[in-house]
Amino acid sequence: MKRRTSGEDGRNLPPSREEIETLCILHAIGLHGCQADDLATLLGLSPGLASAVAESVQPLISLGWVDLNDNHFSLTDAGHQWLKQRRSALLDRAT
Repeated sequence: MKRRTSGEDGRNLPPSREEIETLCILHAIGLHGCQADDLATLLGLSPGLASAVAESVQPLISLGWVDLNDNHFSLTDAGHQWLKQRRSALLDRAT
Protein backbone atom coordinates (compact mmCIF):
# COMPACT_ATOMS: atom_id res chain seq x y z
CA MET A 1 0.00 0.00 0.00
CA LYS A 2 1.47 3.29 -1.04
CA ARG A 3 0.44 6.28 1.02
CA ARG A 4 0.48 9.62 -0.79
CA THR A 5 0.10 12.48 1.63
CA SER A 6 1.65 15.42 -0.16
CA GLY A 7 1.88 16.69 -3.69
CA GLU A 8 5.02 17.50 -5.61
CA ASP A 9 4.81 21.08 -4.41
CA GLY A 10 4.64 19.94 -0.76
CA ARG A 11 0.95 20.72 -0.24
CA ASN A 12 -1.26 18.12 1.32
CA LEU A 13 -3.44 16.12 -1.03
CA PRO A 14 -6.98 15.23 -0.05
CA PRO A 15 -7.12 11.72 1.38
CA SER A 16 -7.89 8.86 -0.99
CA ARG A 17 -10.63 6.35 -0.21
CA GLU A 18 -7.95 3.85 0.81
CA GLU A 19 -6.41 6.39 3.17
CA ILE A 20 -9.79 7.24 4.70
CA GLU A 21 -10.40 3.54 5.32
CA THR A 22 -6.95 3.25 6.91
CA LEU A 23 -7.60 6.28 9.13
CA CYS A 24 -10.94 4.79 10.23
CA ILE A 25 -9.44 1.38 11.00
CA LEU A 26 -6.50 2.77 12.96
CA HIS A 27 -8.78 5.15 14.86
CA ALA A 28 -11.23 2.33 15.68
CA ILE A 29 -8.42 0.10 16.96
CA GLY A 30 -7.35 3.01 19.14
CA LEU A 31 -4.70 3.33 21.79
CA HIS A 32 -5.91 0.34 23.79
CA GLY A 33 -6.53 -1.98 20.86
CA CYS A 34 -9.57 -4.14 20.30
CA GLN A 35 -10.61 -7.71 19.74
CA ALA A 36 -10.49 -8.61 16.06
CA ASP A 37 -14.10 -9.81 16.26
CA ASP A 38 -15.21 -6.38 17.56
CA LEU A 39 -13.55 -4.20 14.93
CA ALA A 40 -16.46 -4.34 12.46
CA THR A 41 -18.85 -3.14 15.16
CA LEU A 42 -16.46 -0.37 16.21
CA LEU A 43 -16.46 0.78 12.59
CA GLY A 44 -20.26 0.87 12.58
CA LEU A 45 -20.57 -2.22 10.41
CA SER A 46 -22.47 -5.44 10.85
CA PRO A 47 -20.79 -7.97 13.15
CA GLY A 48 -21.27 -10.43 10.28
CA LEU A 49 -18.52 -8.56 8.44
CA ALA A 50 -15.94 -9.28 11.17
CA SER A 51 -13.88 -11.67 9.04
CA ALA A 52 -13.89 -9.33 6.01
CA VAL A 53 -12.86 -6.38 8.18
CA ALA A 54 -10.13 -8.44 9.87
CA GLU A 55 -8.85 -9.39 6.41
CA SER A 56 -8.70 -5.70 5.44
CA VAL A 57 -6.29 -5.11 8.34
CA GLN A 58 -3.70 -7.52 6.91
CA PRO A 59 -1.99 -4.84 4.74
CA LEU A 60 -1.67 -2.64 7.85
CA ILE A 61 -0.04 -5.53 9.69
CA SER A 62 2.35 -5.91 6.74
CA LEU A 63 3.19 -2.20 6.93
CA GLY A 64 3.99 -2.61 10.62
CA TRP A 65 1.18 -0.31 11.75
CA VAL A 66 -0.96 -2.94 13.48
CA ASP A 67 -0.10 -6.03 15.55
CA LEU A 68 -2.34 -9.05 15.93
CA ASN A 69 -1.82 -11.20 19.02
CA ASP A 70 -4.36 -13.66 20.43
CA ASN A 71 -7.15 -12.25 18.24
CA HIS A 72 -6.43 -8.72 19.56
CA PHE A 73 -5.47 -5.84 17.28
CA SER A 74 -3.23 -3.10 18.62
CA LEU A 75 -1.49 -0.14 17.04
CA THR A 76 2.27 -0.23 16.81
CA ASP A 77 4.28 2.90 17.53
CA ALA A 78 4.62 3.39 13.77
CA GLY A 79 0.85 3.06 13.27
CA HIS A 80 0.12 5.47 16.08
CA GLN A 81 2.63 7.99 14.70
CA TRP A 82 1.23 7.77 11.16
CA LEU A 83 -2.33 8.24 12.45
CA LYS A 84 -1.35 11.20 14.61
CA GLN A 85 0.67 12.91 11.86
CA ARG A 86 -1.93 12.36 9.15
CA ARG A 87 -4.81 13.60 11.31
CA SER A 88 -2.77 16.69 12.15
CA ALA A 89 -1.98 17.32 8.48
CA LEU A 90 -5.64 16.97 7.53
CA LEU A 91 -6.72 19.33 10.30
CA ASP A 92 -4.10 21.89 9.22
CA ARG A 93 -5.33 21.58 5.65
CA ALA A 94 -8.89 22.31 6.76
CA THR A 95 -7.96 25.62 8.35
